Amino acid sequence: MNQHPGGWEFIYLAAGKDVTQVFKSYHGQAQHQVLHKYQIGILSGQDVPSFPPEDEFSLTLKKRVDDYFRSSKIDRKYSLSGYVRYLLTTVAICCFYWLQWSTFANIGLMFYVLSIVQGVALAQYSVCAFHDGSHGAAGHNPSMWRLLAMGHDFFNGSSSTLWAYQHVMSHHIFTNVEGYDSDIDTSDMEFYRIKHSQKYSAIYKYQPIYSPFLYFFLGISIRMGDLCNYYRGRRGPLKVNAFTVSQNMIFWGGKFFFHMTRIALPLFWGNTPLKVIAAFLLTDFTFSIIVTMIFQATHLVNSVAFPQVNPKTGNIDMDWARLQVETAQDYSHDKPLMTFFSGSLNYQVVHHLFPSVAQEHLPAVAKIVRQTAQEFGVKYERKDSLWAAIGGHIGLLKMFGTPPTGSH
Repeated sequence: MNQHPGGWEFIYLAAGKDVTQVFKSYHGQAQHQVLHKYQIGILSGQDVPSFPPEDEFSLTLKKRVDDYFRSSKIDRKYSLSGYVRYLLTTVAICCFYWLQWSTFANIGLMFYVLSIVQGVALAQYSVCAFHDGSHGAAGHNPSMWRLLAMGHDFFNGSSSTLWAYQHVMSHHIFTNVEGYDSDIDTSDMEFYRIKHSQKYSAIYKYQPIYSPFLYFFLGISIRMGDLCNYYRGRRGPLKVNAFTVSQNMIFWGGKFFFHMTRIALPLFWGNTPLKVIAAFLLTDFTFSIIVTMIFQATHLVNSVAFPQVNPKTGNIDMDWARLQVETAQDYSHDKPLMTFFSGSLNYQVVHHLFPSVAQEHLPAVAKIVRQTAQEFGVKYERKDSLWAAIGGHIGLLKMFGTPPTGSH
């Protein structure tokens, strides 16, 4: 595993799972040819749906994007501006913490303003450094990826390993496919209804109103969920492999560091419990609502597809690349400020098709994707602004908040 250019962690995450599409989305034709040398047989069964062979749209798109990077002599993983941003965001988080708790800013209105600013900085780290690291989209050094991903554990108190199972191994492969996408995995007690299979309750009529307020609690919800998923050994429909020693150290070390710096140390320095709790919640609420807006506006919207597994074959009857385009929504193209603020996740379609490409290159690749999609009749959903994209999410909440036909 240590000889894998992408590091041992990706191999360990994939152990015991069908990772056909994960492999295809992160590797080129050269790696495919290497893999064929080690074929030992053909599986007789499957535990997840498979996709049909790549269609002409997928093959054409891959070739055009490969040709773009080759002809432009651009390293798809390299981004100097990205490295600078990772560093500045990390320094900002540390500086804001110091200002808030150790200087004149510890009193008055400035203290609470800094709590909000810290939440913005943490959200920026999440959509930029952490997200890039989790996809191996920050250079070619797996140690750098792990370091960036670890920031999520220590700065946000959330497990980067469990996130990788949910996001990289599940959501990015089976996007919006019920039963296989962890992002739309729901329980019987879910606070909102986002798919037809969920049992309807009268309270869902009001979900477009109350759901945005509950999104402020995303950070708290994820941390509590981490503990449940760690002990259950599952992340939604996906089995979680036993944590290695280093993964355990990062998981528990991150939890300890987060609560020590956000709660214990401020109390030790003589701040009142009320002040510490207020700062914690202001920062966490700010972080949560920013991250939620950026992510909910891309897939849980009323204008994208929610593909179904064919009940007869147990497979998905849509090419994987076509599925990625039709299950995502872009927004705010050619708006540099929003692209920066969202970590280029406003180019969500492109990111899902090419997850290991550095965010700096996504706008250029988007033009190729959009043109190719138009040629092959693939629906490419794009909104002019973040607010219009969020409107699509509210529209989905309204749609599933309406009583199903025949219900009382």
